[in-house]
Amino acid sequence: MPQNDKTSDIHRPLITAEEVNRGITALSVKLAKRLNEKGAGAFVSRHEILGTIAEEYDELIEAVRAGSLDDVARELLDIGVGSVFG
Repeated sequence: MPQNDKTSDIHRPLITAEEVNRGITALSVKLAKRLNEKGAGAFVSRHEILGTIAEEYDELIEAVRAGSLDDVARELLDIGVGSVFG
């Protein structure tokens, strides 16, 4: 069945197992750092979770617009931390 969108024309490189492991490690390190900084208190409400992730998403947009891949990676990790704790 033909696809109607332009994404079918995009070549996406495969992610290796090593890259997946690096990502999991980076997220684990960031989670541990955040727990050490802020303690192990859980989010109080769904609105707090949404607010946290929305703030990180806004920062991700800024990083994308600035063109910094390092900043994009940092913001994606921050979104991951908020998602795990949510």
